[in-house]
Amino acid sequence: MENQTGHIDQIKQLNTGIVYRVIDQYGPISRIALSKQSQLAPASITKITRELIDAHLVKEIEFPVLGLRGRPAIGLVIESEGWQFLSIRIEHNSISLSLKQINTQTIIEQDYPFNVKGNDEFSSTIATLISDFFSTYARQLERVTAISILLDGLIEPFSGVIYKLASYDIENLSLGNFLTEKTGLPTYIQPYVNALALTDYFSLHTKRTAKNIIYLQIDEIVSAAIINNGVALDSSTRRAIHFGHVKIEGHNENCYCGRTGCLESVISIPAILAKLNQSQEQLSLSNLTSRDISFNHFCHGVENQDPHCLYVLKYVAKILANQLSQLINIFGTELILINSPLNNISDQFNCLLRQYCISQSIPLYCNELQIENSIITKKDSETALILQALYDGSLLLQLLQG
Repeated sequence: MENQTGHIDQIKQLNTGIVYRVIDQYGPISRIALSKQSQLAPASITKITRELIDAHLVKEIEFPVLGLRGRPAIGLVIESEGWQFLSIRIEHNSISLSLKQINTQTIIEQDYPFNVKGNDEFSSTIATLISDFFSTYARQLERVTAISILLDGLIEPFSGVIYKLASYDIENLSLGNFLTEKTGLPTYIQPYVNALALTDYFSLHTKRTAKNIIYLQIDEIVSAAIINNGVALDSSTRRAIHFGHVKIEGHNENCYCGRTGCLESVISIPAILAKLNQSQEQLSLSNLTSRDISFNHFCHGVENQDPHCLYVLKYVAKILANQLSQLINIFGTELILINSPLNNISDQFNCLLRQYCISQSIPLYCNELQIENSIITKKDSETALILQALYDGSLLLQLLQG
């Protein structure tokens, strides 16, 4: 009986999430159209929408129907006013707390220095900041539903555990459970690349024909999210993707994960700058001097056909393409989206990367391969984790149950 009850709860969660997502994406939408779009029976639509309306998550509005006269139709839309969540973004030595509505509107945002080390100081400082933030802005608080945390590191999103966070000396920290116990709010933790990919998918998937996408982040870290047939790969496997920590043959640079020669330690932006300084022979052919070398100077050098800068760019593109080509062959990737400072020289970099991917991937897939810049920023992605939890029904059920 317990298994049967669990199965029923899973179906309810899934169906409620589907209904909410369709209303959010197509509203105002009639119940008849909602039933067709969601492929759920009219009786199920009636029951689910009644629960969502009673919980003030959905509301009815009148809207005109083109080509029809008389009274306007009654449609359903998302009711976001008053529903809030706390967004936390953690970067190097800084942390940002934002109170947001689930429609992405920011109500309050505060940035703080975050110079902490070790599990205890890291988690207790975050808990204190949250408590102080809620106390300071108590008058603005309404129905706070959840906490969303974005950061870069070795993370297990489905358990809320941070295994490694280099700049903060974190080891196996169960941050999700800790903050849920402290605040009573469900806590969602993801690496930036997952949130960026989700935001891109939620906002632009209807305009794209590609369903098999690699979303690539290259900045201080290197990471990837894989969308396969419209579904995030790690949501199916419930295992995080650590693309930046594959071993690159012939390299032994130390990595914070504990290994050497990881992709991230070879082609991240800091690694690119280190590479620029390594080869004095190449540097002698360059217009740069060692004290000149910054990422902006590197980009400027690429644009001006500086031999050393072009050498390093090709080096990065070749190594990256070798890893991407394996994913292309496995997942039939149609589109690679890049979120990186390298987008400043995307005319050169994307062309090289595509050229090297084509040379190493099966023609069946790579001939149609597109490589584009992502237009989503980290701040744009703050709502993604909450939206995903609403769309999959997991957060909705908690809100419906009070």
